[in-house]
Amino acid sequence: MNRLSTLQPLLVIALLTAFVAGSARAQTPPDSSAEVTTTRNPLDTETPSDHGWNSDLEGTWFHAPGGDDMLTDFEPWRSIESRDQDLDFLFDYNRADPLRLGFGWRYRGEEDWMPRLGARLERAFGRDRTLYGAQVEQPVIPNGRIAVGASMTRRTDHLDLQQSGDLENSIALLLARRDQRDYFEREGAGAYVVWRVPDFSAISVHLRTDQYRSLPDQEPHSWAHGGRTLRPNPAIDDGEANGWLIRLDRPTRIRHHARAGLYHWIELERTGHGMGGDFNYTRGLADVRSVVRLSPASTLSLRGVAGDTFDGNLPAQKQFSIGGPDGLRAHAVDSYRGNQVAIGQAEYDVGLWWSARGPVGGFHALTFLDMGSAWNSDTWDLTRQKYGVDGGFGIATSENALRIYLAKDLQDLNQDFVISARLQRPF
Repeated sequence: MNRLSTLQPLLVIALLTAFVAGSARAQTPPDSSAEVTTTRNPLDTETPSDHGWNSDLEGTWFHAPGGDDMLTDFEPWRSIESRDQDLDFLFDYNRADPLRLGFGWRYRGEEDWMPRLGARLERAFGRDRTLYGAQVEQPVIPNGRIAVGASMTRRTDHLDLQQSGDLENSIALLLARRDQRDYFEREGAGAYVVWRVPDFSAISVHLRTDQYRSLPDQEPHSWAHGGRTLRPNPAIDDGEANGWLIRLDRPTRIRHHARAGLYHWIELERTGHGMGGDFNYTRGLADVRSVVRLSPASTLSLRGVAGDTFDGNLPAQKQFSIGGPDGLRAHAVDSYRGNQVAIGQAEYDVGLWWSARGPVGGFHALTFLDMGSAWNSDTWDLTRQKYGVDGGFGIATSENALRIYLAKDLQDLNQDFVISARLQRPF
């Protein structure tokens, strides 16, 4: 691979960031005193605590690749008074476990120097398997902005870009006999150091070792559409992965009133290359998002994704996959798959009933456009790819609650509309 082709995906990432940031600056209404136009950084120490624990900490935009979902974002801990721990009930119903139940626990003391602890214990009843996890993070400077941490876990995992939450995916399987994710088991351990830069990002470096295992289908029961054939859970490349990764992370909180701002997940991962294991590759992934407040009643959400394999061969569990409710909403899950990916999405959201004092009723009208593809190639060339293009409309009971979408493949108008439901904003 030549030097130019290696730099091209990084340039795409930079352009996506500049475009979305420029849109946010250009289109934010001039009346910045209005509450709905306020931009708030999730890393700010002055984060308000208007919501309860679960509503304020759950619903970050997607699970961490190579992460363990045991600790929440750092700053919400600082904003919640008189609360130093939390216990969650964990539930998932999918075609690999099928029923998974357990508990998750988080703890952090009131002082900045105190460690953050997380643990989870689950049982996958359909495959008679106990899953677990433990994570500790210790600040090394008084304000907690720099910390070191370690984790160990055995969990049912799924592909990075398949971002449907456990609850909404479980409901889809029970009521519509559709599973929107591909599953495998990951068991491993890791250590990391993180630097949380205010108004920018959490920058972290990780060392990990993971063992990957394929999971067969378990033929789960569905309450409706029981005769519908489930999409098979594909096998992965079983084996051990040893490597490091660098991550920049500033997540949105998709279950709340959308806040204007620029958010990102950028990661460079290198596996093998003298560190042992069964895989050798270098992979980059960037997911950049923005919420633009066009008026007190309307928002424009934008998303750009770019991913590339700089060298080596990606195992199946690390390939980029799009299609379904997380990307191309009129396409089937896993319609496009490969070692490179590009996605662009836009969604316009307008409250249906507003007054001078704010919203009246919770219903929102939606319209959206999705474009993207994943492919296999040794060079990065966006102009030679075949892209899926979907569009449509929908309605939501509130800005970030139940959302019903009707999506159409704009390249094949003879196809029927595809109906999907979400319990959160898609991005």
